[in-house]
Amino acid sequence: MTKLIQQGLLTVLILFGATAQGWAAESSDGSLITYIEMKPAFVLNYGGPGRLKYLKADITLVTSSPLAEETAKHHMPLIRNELVSLLSRQADEAITTPEGQEQIRIEATQAVKDLMQKEVGHPVIDDLLLLNFIYQK
Repeated sequence: MTKLIQQGLLTVLILFGATAQGWAAESSDGSLITYIEMKPAFVLNYGGPGRLKYLKADITLVTSSPLAEETAKHHMPLIRNELVSLLSRQADEAITTPEGQEQIRIEATQAVKDLMQKEVGHPVIDDLLLLNFIYQK
Protein backbone atom coordinates (compact mmCIF):
# COMPACT_ATOMS: atom_id res chain seq x y z
CA MET A 1 0.00 0.00 0.00
CA THR A 2 2.82 2.41 0.87
CA LYS A 3 4.48 1.75 -2.49
CA LEU A 4 1.21 2.59 -4.24
CA ILE A 5 0.92 5.90 -2.35
CA GLN A 6 4.54 6.80 -3.22
CA GLN A 7 3.93 6.07 -6.90
CA GLY A 8 0.74 8.14 -6.84
CA LEU A 9 2.54 11.06 -5.20
CA LEU A 10 5.37 10.84 -7.72
CA THR A 11 2.84 10.86 -10.56
CA VAL A 12 1.15 13.96 -9.12
CA LEU A 13 4.51 15.73 -8.76
CA ILE A 14 5.47 14.88 -12.33
CA LEU A 15 2.09 16.00 -13.67
CA PHE A 16 2.35 19.36 -11.90
CA GLY A 17 5.98 19.82 -12.90
CA ALA A 18 7.68 19.83 -9.49
CA THR A 19 11.47 20.05 -9.56
CA ALA A 20 14.04 19.63 -6.82
CA GLN A 21 13.95 23.27 -5.69
CA GLY A 22 11.23 24.83 -7.73
CA TRP A 23 8.41 24.48 -10.23
CA ALA A 24 8.41 24.04 -13.97
CA ALA A 25 5.88 25.45 -16.40
CA GLU A 26 5.54 25.55 -20.14
CA SER A 27 5.66 28.98 -21.76
CA SER A 28 3.43 30.10 -24.62
CA ASP A 29 6.13 29.19 -27.16
CA GLY A 30 6.44 25.64 -25.78
CA SER A 31 9.76 26.01 -23.97
CA LEU A 32 10.14 24.81 -20.40
CA ILE A 33 10.40 27.56 -17.79
CA THR A 34 11.76 26.53 -14.38
CA TYR A 35 11.44 28.60 -11.22
CA ILE A 36 14.20 27.90 -8.69
CA GLU A 37 13.40 29.19 -5.21
CA MET A 38 16.52 30.25 -3.34
CA LYS A 39 16.11 28.88 0.17
CA PRO A 40 16.54 30.06 2.84
CA ALA A 41 15.32 33.62 2.32
CA PHE A 42 17.91 36.39 2.29
CA VAL A 43 18.01 38.23 5.63
CA LEU A 44 20.68 40.90 5.93
CA ASN A 45 21.65 44.40 7.01
CA TYR A 46 21.73 47.15 4.38
CA GLY A 47 22.75 50.80 4.14
CA GLY A 48 25.74 52.59 5.52
CA PRO A 49 26.81 53.50 9.02
CA GLY A 50 24.30 54.43 11.66
CA ARG A 51 21.25 52.60 12.84
CA LEU A 52 21.00 48.99 11.63
CA LYS A 53 18.49 48.42 8.84
CA TYR A 54 17.22 44.97 7.91
CA LEU A 55 16.06 43.44 4.67
CA LYS A 56 14.35 40.12 4.00
CA ALA A 57 13.86 38.98 0.43
CA ASP A 58 12.73 35.75 -1.15
CA ILE A 59 14.42 35.37 -4.52
CA THR A 60 13.49 33.03 -7.36
CA LEU A 61 15.65 32.37 -10.41
CA VAL A 62 14.02 31.75 -13.80
CA THR A 63 15.70 29.35 -16.25
CA SER A 64 14.57 27.82 -19.53
CA SER A 65 16.39 24.50 -19.77
CA PRO A 66 17.19 21.52 -17.56
CA LEU A 67 20.92 22.15 -18.06
CA ALA A 68 20.54 25.79 -16.97
CA GLU A 69 18.59 24.67 -13.90
CA GLU A 70 21.29 22.18 -12.90
CA THR A 71 24.04 24.74 -13.53
CA ALA A 72 22.28 27.34 -11.38
CA LYS A 73 21.79 24.82 -8.57
CA HIS A 74 25.44 23.78 -8.76
CA HIS A 75 26.60 27.40 -8.46
CA MET A 76 24.01 28.42 -5.83
CA PRO A 77 26.57 29.33 -3.10
CA LEU A 78 28.36 31.66 -5.53
CA ILE A 79 25.07 33.20 -6.69
CA ARG A 80 23.91 33.72 -3.07
CA ASN A 81 27.21 35.43 -2.23
CA GLU A 82 26.84 37.80 -5.19
CA LEU A 83 23.27 38.68 -4.22
CA VAL A 84 24.11 39.24 -0.54
CA SER A 85 26.87 41.67 -1.59
CA LEU A 86 24.55 43.51 -3.96
CA LEU A 87 21.62 43.77 -1.52
CA SER A 88 23.72 44.80 1.49
CA ARG A 89 25.20 47.84 -0.26
CA GLN A 90 21.83 49.34 -1.23
CA ALA A 91 20.69 52.75 0.03
CA ASP A 92 17.33 53.54 1.69
CA GLU A 93 15.96 55.16 -1.48
CA ALA A 94 16.45 51.96 -3.47
CA ILE A 95 15.04 49.64 -0.82
CA THR A 96 11.97 51.68 0.14
CA THR A 97 10.54 52.72 -3.25
CA PRO A 98 8.92 50.55 -5.93
CA GLU A 99 11.15 52.11 -8.58
CA GLY A 100 14.24 51.40 -6.51
CA GLN A 101 13.15 47.81 -5.89
CA GLU A 102 12.66 47.26 -9.63
CA GLN A 103 16.13 48.71 -10.26
CA ILE A 104 17.57 46.32 -7.65
CA ARG A 105 15.84 43.41 -9.42
CA ILE A 106 17.33 44.47 -12.76
CA GLU A 107 20.80 44.90 -11.22
CA ALA A 108 20.56 41.54 -9.44
CA THR A 109 19.50 39.79 -12.65
CA GLN A 110 22.42 41.31 -14.54
CA ALA A 111 24.87 40.54 -11.72
CA VAL A 112 23.90 36.85 -11.73
CA LYS A 113 24.02 36.69 -15.54
CA ASP A 114 27.48 38.32 -15.57
CA LEU A 115 28.72 35.98 -12.84
CA MET A 116 27.49 32.89 -14.69
CA GLN A 117 28.91 34.19 -17.98
CA LYS A 118 32.30 34.47 -16.27
CA GLU A 119 32.03 31.04 -14.60
CA VAL A 120 30.49 28.83 -17.29
CA GLY A 121 30.46 30.86 -20.50
CA HIS A 122 26.73 31.63 -20.71
CA PRO A 123 24.23 33.63 -18.59
CA VAL A 124 22.32 30.51 -17.29
CA ILE A 125 19.29 32.45 -15.93
CA ASP A 126 16.65 34.30 -17.92
CA ASP A 127 15.29 36.42 -15.09
CA LEU A 128 15.26 36.92 -11.34
CA LEU A 129 12.17 37.61 -9.23
CA LEU A 130 12.12 39.46 -5.91
CA LEU A 131 9.34 38.16 -3.69
CA ASN A 132 8.34 39.19 -0.14
CA PHE A 133 10.67 42.19 -0.17
CA ILE A 134 10.44 43.36 3.46
CA TYR A 135 12.58 46.04 5.09
CA GLN A 136 12.92 47.63 8.54
CA LYS A 137 14.54 51.03 8.97
